[in-house]
Amino acid sequence: MSENQNLYEKVQAQIEAVRNFSPEILAIPSYITDNLKYELFPWQREALESLLIYENEKTGLKKFPTHLLLNMATGTGKTLLMAACILYYYKQGYRHFLFFVNQNNIVDKTENNFLDSTHVKYLFKEKIIIDNKLVKLHKVDTFSDNTNDIEIKFTTIQKLYNDIHIEKENQINLAELIKKDIVMLADEAHHLNVNTKNKKENLNTDFKGEITGRASAVEIERKGWEHTVINLILNKNGQYKDNKNVLLEFTATVPDEEQVLKKYRDKLIYKFGLKEFLQAGYTKEINLISSTLNKKERILHALLFNWYREKIALKYYRFGNESLANFKPVILFRSKTIEESREDYEEFLKIVNNLKPGDFDFLQEIEKKINKRESFHERGKSRTRELINFIKKENISYSQIIEFIKYNFSANCKMKLN
Repeated sequence: MSENQNLYEKVQAQIEAVRNFSPEILAIPSYITDNLKYELFPWQREALESLLIYENEKTGLKKFPTHLLLNMATGTGKTLLMAACILYYYKQGYRHFLFFVNQNNIVDKTENNFLDSTHVKYLFKEKIIIDNKLVKLHKVDTFSDNTNDIEIKFTTIQKLYNDIHIEKENQINLAELIKKDIVMLADEAHHLNVNTKNKKENLNTDFKGEITGRASAVEIERKGWEHTVINLILNKNGQYKDNKNVLLEFTATVPDEEQVLKKYRDKLIYKFGLKEFLQAGYTKEINLISSTLNKKERILHALLFNWYREKIALKYYRFGNESLANFKPVILFRSKTIEESREDYEEFLKIVNNLKPGDFDFLQEIEKKINKRESFHERGKSRTRELINFIKKENISYSQIIEFIKYNFSANCKMKLN
């Protein structure tokens, strides 16, 4: 196998071989399916098959400690898969589980899914039975030395860092933590594309003191993720050669950036992102527009589609479609951070307030700029053609469009959701 292959490609090759000669290896164990509240979808089964193949010693894929990434689109049931992974690793002898999310308010919601059997989104059967024994789930602040149940600590990487570096009663102790075999599950817990190298902030190697609410993404990534999660816990601070710790990362999106793809090449075990989800036909159809437009052109492109959709809705309303009486298309512009959101908001206002017909000249070249790749779910090219043809057919001037945009996107028609 090529070293340049992604782990999921190596795993898939093994799965195809096993499926032909030893399909029983891919069978999802009954101690998983019998203890989950919901039936697994095909892609969740595929993800578990990938894990089973990776863990099978005959494939030679498994590394110690284990660090894997599962790319699963929003809506594919990542949380149920996490529950399945907990059951799998419990059967392998693990009792201690650390669960990371990226915000404190999400921790409470996540806890209900795993711990509250009366909650509508509870993931397990009312009773978990493994090897004819009742297994209980316990939320803990510190792990016990002897237990036959599942102990889960829910936290964020910021809080975990602070718990370890600021001594408090009944908080987790690093010396005790690294003595135990732990499974960590990270649900969108950190930014995959935050580069902590060659930054001035990275010159400070002092890991004392807490991570505050004002900490930058780089500081959280460096101190909370790389130092605490990876070095201190996953790698047991380099103190143990026999290291069976496991880290499973779950994310809906993997940034298409060289440094990220290279970093996770040997960790990305399963890929079922939005594109794969759409191609499988399991979600509502959406239109993806891939382009090489700059930021201003992308904003104008979105504003044009907003105008176009309203005009089409009004046209069909006049033809008797009453459901379109109050049709108002909405645009969401997303920024990575609150600070960037504020900057982007001001830039948006500036673009709208200073619009002139010449700003739309990029439409003449847009078909060349939009990527040639086009499938049933990537219709940006044809949608743009329809928009341009509509403008020509209806003899609409860009001055008219600008008037619409300035009126509908004045300051009182916009919301900042930080």
